[in-house]
Amino acid sequence: MCRLFAQIAPRPESAAKLLAESRFSLLAQADFERENLQKDGWGVATYDARGRPRVVKSAGAAYEEKEAFIAASRPASQVVIGHIRAASNPRGLPKSQLIDPDNAQPFTDGRWVFAHNGTLEIPDAVAEKLGPLARNLKSKNDSEVYFWQFLKHFEKLKDVPAALQACVDEDWASWEEVKEKYPEKKSPYTSLNALISDGASLHAFCHANRKGLADCAVCTPGQPWSRMSFAHRGEALVVASEPVDAGAWELFQAPEVLSARIEGRALTVERRKIAAPQVSFEEAVSP
Repeated sequence: MCRLFAQIAPRPESAAKLLAESRFSLLAQADFERENLQKDGWGVATYDARGRPRVVKSAGAAYEEKEAFIAASRPASQVVIGHIRAASNPRGLPKSQLIDPDNAQPFTDGRWVFAHNGTLEIPDAVAEKLGPLARNLKSKNDSEVYFWQFLKHFEKLKDVPAALQACVDEDWASWEEVKEKYPEKKSPYTSLNALISDGASLHAFCHANRKGLADCAVCTPGQPWSRMSFAHRGEALVVASEPVDAGAWELFQAPEVLSARIEGRALTVERRKIAAPQVSFEEAVSP
């Protein structure tokens, strides 16, 4: 399972402490107790003073490239998004086709930055509906298909939560069309957890198609599988796959989208529910 991190603040701030320095930082989670290695790439996105995204990515393991990861986390920015990767492989491809900088996250297009945690189990079926955007695909990563699917719907709807709802609806419609081809699969995705920003707003979508608990939370034993958390730290709002420090955190009420926008010297925060099936295809047991 990949790991996600985002921070948004009305004034530019460095996210280095939570991304790379705290005991349970995203970097620490990359190889916490060497039990759940995130070895298949990493990336950090910040925005410059003109609102342009700057993305540093690598196909290597963050825990083997700590100096580069720390350096990428230091710039002050109103929005910061971090990702460490344990590659999914719904197409059953050779691993060599999945590990390179194009496969690493976050993905970008213009002002948009996008990072995903989970597996889109039917990427080819979804990619077939991308239309002209399909030519933009650069990798074999199913998460990149999800990125362009989101942009396709956002271009039409001009609303992030509505576009994410459209992704969910399209995934399930596509699943009905192709599920007989994949008897080993139980649903169109495992998780659609995503972080999305245009530099002035941050949107965090929390939705996984599984119930129960699992050994996926490396620093927060017993945290529900793929349930993201958020917290306020000073003026900043922080979102993560699981808490990255010892302070107070709140779980998402999945499936929902949390949207934070910079308005002057403050943030406005909205939470919107998403209509999505939740299929208990694997009842994981709490350790």
